[in-house]
Amino acid sequence: MMQRNKTLIFSGGGTGGHIYPAISVADCLKKTDSHLNIIFVGTKEGLEAKIVPEAGYSIEFIEVKGLKRQLKVENITVATKFLKGFWQARKILKRYNPACVFVTGGYVSLPVAFAAKSFGIKIILHEQNAFPGLANRIISRFCDKVLISFEESKKYFKRSKDVILTGNPIRLEILNYNQSQAKREIGADSKTTVLIVGGSRGAENLNRAAIRLAKSFEGNKDVHFILSTGEKKFDDAKSYAEQLNAVANISLYPYIKEMPKYLAAADVVISRGGAIAISEITALGKPSIIVPSPYVVNNHQEYNARALEKEGACFVVLESELEGDKLRILLEKLIYDKQLYTSMQKKSKNLGRPDATEKIARLLREYIK
Repeated sequence: MMQRNKTLIFSGGGTGGHIYPAISVADCLKKTDSHLNIIFVGTKEGLEAKIVPEAGYSIEFIEVKGLKRQLKVENITVATKFLKGFWQARKILKRYNPACVFVTGGYVSLPVAFAAKSFGIKIILHEQNAFPGLANRIISRFCDKVLISFEESKKYFKRSKDVILTGNPIRLEILNYNQSQAKREIGADSKTTVLIVGGSRGAENLNRAAIRLAKSFEGNKDVHFILSTGEKKFDDAKSYAEQLNAVANISLYPYIKEMPKYLAAADVVISRGGAIAISEITALGKPSIIVPSPYVVNNHQEYNARALEKEGACFVVLESELEGDKLRILLEKLIYDKQLYTSMQKKSKNLGRPDATEKIARLLREYIK
């Protein structure tokens, strides 16, 4: 058994959904203990290679590839890479002697968790989605704690000895604004504000549906739309808005840097169904219309959205339904039916877990002690 110290290893990657929750927890831990050493382990190909250093943390790289779900010849390469990643992870763990390893998913987590198990290092797993990914389902069988974000995902972790519902870690600055202050700062004082976000990369079909939606509300001067198009989709969205002459009541941005402020200002949020987006929406108690991306592994965004819908905290519109009137009809309901709006606001707030980041940080601190 190695002598442990005040170092934590965080591992998770591939997509922002695995990385941002880990960074939120790391930031929370560093606020109370600036001497704590937090090292991320990821791959050079994943988004973590860019996001983690930008957040101010060190990252070590291993080589690993994702498992193909069908029986394919490429899985031989995957197995070889896994073994290489496992030995690389062991070297990293031996060098840092961490108090524990915190994994948030993605295939990079797998060799890191196996390496930690081989040293007898405690492993804490966090699952962001209602339907867990393959790597997390495997790790859950031998880790020490499984932290979940949706009650629905508990059934997938029946073999785990310690499952705790914590919610998803969110950026703490999300909670810094009140709505009237935020509305004033974005220049939407007296208007019903509808914020539409298609994820960091944007979503062309949702962008176009949002622009048509704004056009259909043109006669109501009290409703204003704000659309984050995604940087690569901005030119197409701008061109489409000009083509429809739908520019009077919609503001288009390629990327909203001050998202906490805009979320606070919003009366209604129309969003993809990523776990972090949903967690931030419910932490603020926002009524929402969720349009799950059909292009993600295991269709996990629809699982996330349906979990909220079941509790009356959102409406769900599938991508295939964007061409029709469903989006407009549901938004009209939320804007004009005050009783429905208040009910959904309350149900969204009830599902929100604004203390999730602190709760997870507190669990990790126990291992440092």
